Order: sequence, then C-alpha cells, then structure tokens
Amino acid sequence: MKRKRGLVHVILALLMSMLLIVSTGCGKSGSGDSSSDKKTDKTETLADVNTIPEDGVITKEQFKTVAGENKKVQFKGTTDDGITYIWTYDCSKIQNPADQNLKIDFSEKGLDDLKKQANNANDALKMTMYGKGLICVPDLEVQLPEAWQSNSAYLVKEQSGKLARMSDVVVTAQVKEENKKKQDTKTEEEDSSDKTAESTTQAKKDTKPKEGTTSLKMSVTSLDGDCYIIGGITEQQNKGAASANKAENGTTNSESEGSDESGNSGENSYNEEGSSGSGDVSDGGASSGSSGKQDVANDEEVSGSSHTCTISISCATILNNMSDLKSGKEEFVPSDGWILAASEVEFTEGESVHDVLQRVCKDAGIQMESSFTPAYNSAYVEGINNLYEFDCGQLSGWMYNVNGWFPNYGCSKYTVQDGDVINWVYTCNLGKDVGDNSMY
Repeated sequence: MKRKRGLVHVILALLMSMLLIVSTGCGKSGSGDSSSDKKTDKTETLADVNTIPEDGVITKEQFKTVAGENKKVQFKGTTDDGITYIWTYDCSKIQNPADQNLKIDFSEKGLDDLKKQANNANDALKMTMYGKGLICVPDLEVQLPEAWQSNSAYLVKEQSGKLARMSDVVVTAQVKEENKKKQDTKTEEEDSSDKTAESTTQAKKDTKPKEGTTSLKMSVTSLDGDCYIIGGITEQQNKGAASANKAENGTTNSESEGSDESGNSGENSYNEEGSSGSGDVSDGGASSGSSGKQDVANDEEVSGSSHTCTISISCATILNNMSDLKSGKEEFVPSDGWILAASEVEFTEGESVHDVLQRVCKDAGIQMESSFTPAYNSAYVEGINNLYEFDCGQLSGWMYNVNGWFPNYGCSKYTVQDGDVINWVYTCNLGKDVGDNSMY
C-alpha cells in the first residue's frame, strides 16, 4: 500500500511538472504573439492623401505621426451619390492630436424652408457630421456631380435657434460644354452691365442645377451635427443668404443689441460709448468688429509691431442663468453681457492669446486672473471681471475661440496671427451654450 501511494505521488508530481512546463510554454508563446501583434499594429505615418475609413475616424495615433510637421495631409471620401469630399489638415497647426471623425452625409432634400429663410437662395446642401472638437481648422472641398447656378455661398450652422455663418464658400461651377454654348450665343455683343442683368434674370428663372460639376471650398470650425451650404447667384442674392442670420450679420445699428448666448463678437452688432458704433462682423466670430476704445497697453507703440487682431469678452450666457449665479456676483455682469466689446488691438509677432488678453485687460482696467497649469503646459484663465469658474454652476467657466474655432489646447499655446478674431466667452454648460460641443 505504501509503495502504491508512493507511486501515485510520483505520478502526480510528474503530471504537475508537465502542466507547469506546458503552461509556461503557452505563456511564452502568448507573449511572443502579443509582441508580434504590437509590431503589426504599429501606426503607419499618414500619407499625403488618405482614404477616409468606413467609420470615418482618423485616430489620435495617426495624427501623432505628422503633428507639428511643415506639411499638409488630405483625407478623401466618396458617397454613393457620387459626391466626393476632401479634408485638408495643416500639420504644423496640430498641437494636441486627437481622434477626428471625418465622415459626412449629404442631402439636398427638405431644404425649401431653409432657402426661403435665405431670401429664396438658389442652392442648398445639408452636411451631417459625426465628430467632436477639431485639432485645427481644416479646409474642406466638396465636389458635386452637378453644376449649381450659384456663384457664391455661405456655410451656416444652427446656434441657439438661429443660423450662424461659419465661413464663406468659394463656388466653382462647370456647366457641361454643350449647355454652356447655348447660354452664351445671345450675349456676345452686349455690354457688361446688360450681360449681368440678363444673366441674373435668367438664373432666377431657372434655379435648378445643370449637367456638369461644382466645387465648394470652405474652412470648417466644427465637426458635429448639421450644417448647410447656402448659395446665391449674384452678390446681392448672396447677401440674401445671410438674411437667415440677420441678427448675427454685423448690421450697423444706432442702439446696442447686446449679444446672444454664445457671446461671440462675430455674431452681433453693438454700440457702446467709446466704440465706433458699428460691428464689421460675421457669424461665428469669423471676422472682426472694431472700436476706437482699445489700443496697445500703456498707450505706447509696441516695438516692431504692425500686426492687429480683434478681441472681445462676453458673459452673455450668465444672463439666462442668473438663478445659478453665486450671490454677490450680480454687479459684475453687464446688462448686455459685454465686458469688452470687439476691439481692434495691436500685437507683436509671436505673442499668444493669453498675452493679448492680459495686456488688453490691463489697459481697460478689467480684472483678470490666470495660473499656469503644468499638466497642460499652458496658462489657464480662472477669472475675468471677477467672474470665475464655477460661479454660475458646476459646468461654468471661461473659454476662448479664434475665428470661430475653439482650440483644444491652452490660450498661452495659441500664437496670434494677423487679423485673428479672438472671443473670450463665459460658458454655463461646458461649452455647449457657446457653440463648442467637443466635451459632449
């Protein structure tokens, strides 16, 4: 019995040893496979021209391969309807790579009401996007398999229940040759003014796209939700495309209209004491307003500076959330929401958005407090005009956008360019109420 028990123990020991060897071998084999997978999964550098994948996502890792380089990369997609769209990213402008969903769905159906709002615009195209925040401001070209009658257009997006202009659209339509010859036969001997009048009258009679192609080129400041391209035939007709957004369109008024919830200087006209009384502005903060009120800090000329930008500061969103505002803070909220109306100021080449804000606030006597955040290697603006983060709810605080785009990095890392329009806006809902959905 003892021998049998001893034999059983020996056999069990041998079996255990074999199991350990097998399991160790599997572990090594698995480790080897894992290592092999890592090599296989290594992210390849983005090519100059790339095909947009089915899910539309270009990953953070892919953008890391080209971030900061002095080059441009393109991403090309094609729909079943024959529409081709091409995104162009300037890699030198990418500071903080992140996933970008570049898929777009297009539709020309159900846009009659939108055309009517835009003074009976001739053409309209709906673009549905599925992304979030942008890592820079890319250019987008949309190529249509038909010739639009429009010769200019706007890119618009709904914000706070209104259509806000995001950017101008360059329209290049090419009518099929045989159709073009028919149109040109009767106009050869007429002067230019007669040609324009006849062309405009004829175009208004026949607004349907013709056989041919159309190229639509624009800058895009948002990757989420629906936006629309609205086209017109002449300059006068194209202005009508902006009538859907007349409250945002920079019309000169004798009285202050205040700001909408977004608080972007590019979305409202205004007039306050010391200002020029007109806002040469466009929607979404895309172009400038002006004021004779602000100049360089200490009224001194900045050495070597011949550059100008426009800056504004708004806390208009608080006006719709006064019940959430901390007690005692009411006196710091202007009745129209503007802490600083859009003002043209000079800056020195190489200065950041933070530098400009500091100088302008000092010059205007506006309280401002910021601190350096090591985690983001950038300055963080905590408060302006004694209004601080969390003063109007747990999702409140200061944000900035430049030319309508909310950068995904700190204000001291954004180098100001000549002509930039900088808007500082107070959000009560993590950016959603001022036009930034990157947090959602």
